[in-house]
Amino acid sequence: MKSLWAVGMLLVVAGCGPQYTIPNYETGEIEKVISSGRSPQACIETLKEDAQKLNVKVRLTDVHHEATSGPIAWLYSNTYICTGKVYGAKS
Repeated sequence: MKSLWAVGMLLVVAGCGPQYTIPNYETGEIEKVISSGRSPQACIETLKEDAQKLNVKVRLTDVHHEATSGPIAWLYSNTYICTGKVYGAKS
């Protein structure tokens, strides 16, 4: 029971949101990186960190707010989504 509670709290603290890549199907390389955060600045920082982990350079192309539904959804969701277009690999 305690482990279930710990997993639930981890989800609340960590947040749930999209953090993924979109490939270019012709070349097989990463074309876009999509990250999320609780604020616009946090979203941009997460995008930079994700790009660094993927060893690519990105340009921010979009930041938008995703609406949440439910009385406590704001507790466990990252509501800002950032999209970055890959323009090169880091050396």
